Amino acid sequence: MAGAKKASAALSPAVRTLAGLPILVVLGTKRDDGSVQLNPVWFEFEDGFFWLNSNTGRLWPKNLQRDRELTMLLVDPKTPDRYAQIKGRLVSLIPDPTAEFIGRLAHRYTGKPFRELEPGEHRVTFKIQPVLVTGQMI
Repeated sequence: MAGAKKASAALSPAVRTLAGLPILVVLGTKRDDGSVQLNPVWFEFEDGFFWLNSNTGRLWPKNLQRDRELTMLLVDPKTPDRYAQIKGRLVSLIPDPTAEFIGRLAHRYTGKPFRELEPGEHRVTFKIQPVLVTGQMI
């Protein structure tokens, strides 16, 4: 049905475990010319959603805001041929003017506070709904 919202994809226990690790997700968005842009990104999986954060000056957030769709690849660091590919949909964009969320991600990934924001730097948090999950050994 046109305009119908897509239901969230259920993540298996194995994918939930993988998403709980502090690993980078390889994020795929579509550029204006239709080619694919790939970026390694910090993330958090909570309440059934993937949460990402970025500086608004980067290209992938612009791609995501335009198309509202992305694909994420999570690879198990102990078993590289075990992976999950997740097609997602942008649900909401949340300003992060105090860098609170990126600070939480920095602690998750590095155990340290996030750096000071550069003058004029604006950060935003993306709430991503998983709509399709595929992969190997998941």
